Amino acid sequence: MDTLYVPVGALRQERVCADCGGRDFVEDHAAGDIVCKGCGLVAEAHIIDERSEWRTFGDKEKEGDDPSRVGGASNPFMNDGGLSTGIGKLPGAAGGQYNALLRLHNRQNVSDRAMQTASREVSATCERLRMTDAVRNSALETYKDVHDAKALKGRTLKAVYAACIFVAGKREGTPRTFKEICAVMPDVSKVDIGRCFTAIDRMYKKQLQWKAVQQGKDLAGAVALEGARPVATAGMATAATDLIKRFMSRLGVDTKVSLMAHRVGLRAAELAAAEAVPWASRDPATQACALIYGVLLINK
Repeated sequence: MDTLYVPVGALRQERVCADCGGRDFVEDHAAGDIVCKGCGLVAEAHIIDERSEWRTFGDKEKEGDDPSRVGGASNPFMNDGGLSTGIGKLPGAAGGQYNALLRLHNRQNVSDRAMQTASREVSATCERLRMTDAVRNSALETYKDVHDAKALKGRTLKAVYAACIFVAGKREGTPRTFKEICAVMPDVSKVDIGRCFTAIDRMYKKQLQWKAVQQGKDLAGAVALEGARPVATAGMATAATDLIKRFMSRLGVDTKVSLMAHRVGLRAAELAAAEAVPWASRDPATQACALIYGVLLINK
């Protein structure tokens, strides 16, 4: 029996029972029916439930309702966005067959497992270094490039993570020195980070040279077309001017004095580039501290 609709107003329609002419209906969410309260006629069946879904169909569903109702966020660094279906692990003898399938499944997703491990380590290190999410994502992007190219195969993973964070910090304008990174990653030495950084720099330069050959341009032209991401700043070491503002901010120095120290640092960088000063080969942090100390003495 067809259901009649009597239009009421311009934006809504009022339902009318085709059997008794009643207008009072109730929705049975379990059965998906809309039933007339007057005569029991099923006016509409198999309707779509538009209420909020509080189930996530996950292993931790029994812990309570999930108000987000959206599941996990997609991960652009995973091959499938991190949204693939996995195999759960069952405790006891009942999970023998499923656990065997889980092991086989994990063997086929080596790249994703490597990215998951890298994501945990890089996120924890960036948090200890007080670096932004942009730096973390840039570091993971660098690690994915390195992992896919197999440029650092056989290197210590933590040293690779540290080098990726170093490159990402330089890209995003918030660099950290090798010493600062080693302070939060005691298992990694500055020598290991430097070697990994050199390998990453070499890998990106080869990619730029290949693009330059394809585009018929020189290396400088390829860098200009590529822009700041992903490799234009990868080959630049940390300079003293990159550290002066951050050091001055931690010391609580006035902004005017901080800008003065930055200008002095730029001039010192020009002299160092011409190798006209004895400190050209010194550590950037040492140069920054010396420049800050000199400026503070002048403004004392």
